[in-house]
Amino acid sequence: MADTIRGTVAEAGNAVSETATKVGNRVGEKAEEVKDWAKEKLNKAENRTDEAEQKARNAADVAREDERAKNENCGCG
Repeated sequence: MADTIRGTVAEAGNAVSETATKVGNRVGEKAEEVKDWAKEKLNKAENRTDEAEQKARNAADVAREDERAKNENCGCG
């Protein structure tokens, strides 16, 4: 009887170990997916920031050019 109980406990231990390994692998896979998703979102946000910065610089350049043209044509100089 003791051998049967030991065998059953050993089988249960092996089953728990296998399940824990599967769960650990699954958690690792999901963590990798989350990391990739976060990287993708960060890259998109950086791209939007870069685009907004470029638009602001272009608008500032246009405003400076308009101001220069106004000052040159006003006859105040």
